[in-house]
Amino acid sequence: MDFQVWDFPGQLNPLDDTFDFDNIFGELGALIWVIDAQDEILDPLARLHSTIIALQRSYPQVNIEVFIHKVDGLSDEYKLDTLRDIMQRTQDELEDGGFDNVQITYHLTSIYDHSIFEAFSKVIQKLLPQLGTLENLLNVLCSNSGIEKAFLFDVLSKIYIATDSSPVDIQSYEICSDFIDVIVDVSEIYGYAILCSGHAWVTDLWCLQLRPQVEPGWTRPDFAADLARQSPR
Repeated sequence: MDFQVWDFPGQLNPLDDTFDFDNIFGELGALIWVIDAQDEILDPLARLHSTIIALQRSYPQVNIEVFIHKVDGLSDEYKLDTLRDIMQRTQDELEDGGFDNVQITYHLTSIYDHSIFEAFSKVIQKLLPQLGTLENLLNVLCSNSGIEKAFLFDVLSKIYIATDSSPVDIQSYEICSDFIDVIVDVSEIYGYAILCSGHAWVTDLWCLQLRPQVEPGWTRPDFAADLARQSPR
C-alpha cells in the first residue's frame, strides 16, 4: 500500500486562490474533516460545507469522512446530540446548494480509546480495491481454523486493513490491538534474525486466536519461552 496524507491545519482554507485546487483534490481518495466536539463547531462546519460543495462539482468520487473528535469528555447523550446536529446542519446546507444524497460518513473519535484507529481503518478499507478478496480469504481462514474473528493489521499504525464478514466487535479489536503492542515489545527482545543474501532480517510470525471460552485442556502458551527457544544463542 502506498498512501499519502496531506494535513491542512485548521487556519488554512484549501479553497483559497493561493492553493492549486486540482493539484490537491485531483487524485484524492478520501477527505477526512476533523471537528473538535468540545469547541465551537459553526465555523468548521461552514468551511466543511463549502469544501464538500466544491468537491461535488469537480470530484464527486472523493469519499467524505467527518471525524467528530475529542468525544471522550462528553456524555453519551451529548455525543449523540452533537452528531445529530452536525448531520442535520450538513444535510440542510447541501440541499440548499442543490446537492441531495451526498454520501458522508461520520465517526465519533477519541485518542483515549481505539475509536480513532477503527475510524481510520474504515477509511482505508474504502480505498482498497482488493478488499473483497481479502475479506473472502479471511472468511476461509475463520471457517477452516475455527477462529472466531480475524483482522489483517498494519502493525505500526494498528489500523486493520481487512476483516472477515462477521460483525466487528470493538472489544475484540481492542484486544487484538493491545496484543500487537505486547508482541512488538517482546519481539524487540526475543526476535530472531535470518541471514538472506548477506542481509539480516528480523522475522516474527504472529497468530492470535480469539476463543469464546477456554477449552478443556487448553493452557495459556508461554510466548516468551517459545520466542526464546527460537532466538539465536
